[in-house]
Amino acid sequence: MLIPSLSFLCVVLIGFASHRASLCNVRAVGEVLQHRSAYMLWSLLRAMLWMAALTGTLTLMFDTPTAPLLTQAALGWALLGGLLFGLGAGLNGGCSLSTVQRLVDGDTAMLVTLIGFGVGVALLSLSIGNGSGMTLTAHASPWKRWPQFAPWALAGLLVWVAYELQSLWRLAQSQDGPRWHRHLWAPSYHLSVAAAVLGLAGGLLYALQGAWSYSNFLRTEIAHLVVVHPAPKPWQGVLVLGLIVGMGLSGWQRRSFQLRFPQSAPTTLRHLAAGASMGMGAGLVPGGNDTLLLSSLPAFSASAAVAYLAMLAGIALMLVTRARLGQPMHTLQCSAARCVEMADHPVPSPARRQVKP
Repeated sequence: MLIPSLSFLCVVLIGFASHRASLCNVRAVGEVLQHRSAYMLWSLLRAMLWMAALTGTLTLMFDTPTAPLLTQAALGWALLGGLLFGLGAGLNGGCSLSTVQRLVDGDTAMLVTLIGFGVGVALLSLSIGNGSGMTLTAHASPWKRWPQFAPWALAGLLVWVAYELQSLWRLAQSQDGPRWHRHLWAPSYHLSVAAAVLGLAGGLLYALQGAWSYSNFLRTEIAHLVVVHPAPKPWQGVLVLGLIVGMGLSGWQRRSFQLRFPQSAPTTLRHLAAGASMGMGAGLVPGGNDTLLLSSLPAFSASAAVAYLAMLAGIALMLVTRARLGQPMHTLQCSAARCVEMADHPVPSPARRQVKP
């Protein structure tokens, strides 16, 4: 029972920390476009580095076996998948984890997005079943594939980890009061803390369960229902529940739940289309941005890097397009500590902002 219990605890921590810090690639791209800063994007990438460091340590120092990673055989499919997912996420106003975060907080439009996600995966699965030429390949852990390079890469990551731990220690020492209680129940997590929790919990979960994410679970479950495709393990459904439990605990403690419904039929259709685009993209990558950040990128996959960059480009393109059509991005106030989305005070995108003399 130790491994299932530890796995469930890890996914609860991932849900709790991601909800607490409101980490999202759409918000990260919006911050870059509006303020020319990348605090949230860097925090997401730091989570990936934390996971890579933990995975490398477990593999090289403790000879922990790691599950093979499924990636696209052709980079063109990964590029298209990342772009489709990014366009959908930008249209939706949130990516994989933030969709569930907002649903847990009472935004029922995100349920429409998830329905659209299923439709997109089903359509792509039927297309693949009819012969699209798309194939996935399994890659062993890079820590085993590159024995000469791996120790040097791990050494560099551990130097970075030492620096991060020093920064986290200084952060803890700069506060008064019971530290564990303050950091655990803080209304919003410091970006450094969120990155460490997400990366370490994600790395341990990867070591215990393989390349798991809720978007990957939905993708494989829907593909199994539509075409001849291996079904996900039932335990992975329990992990999805753990992710929701973690987000729900965070929302309950800070009382962020507020039931909201789509304001109009066009809004509903927009979220349905956004989900469909995200679903098709997740089928091509394979997986959503949560899969890329907490599974594929830490494994140094070239296909994942191409998909992630295409996803960021797709998000940027959709945000700028929406702004030019009269749907301005929301103000995202960011610092090295945290980001706060000022949803009540939208501002135009940089391309439309007037510069005062």
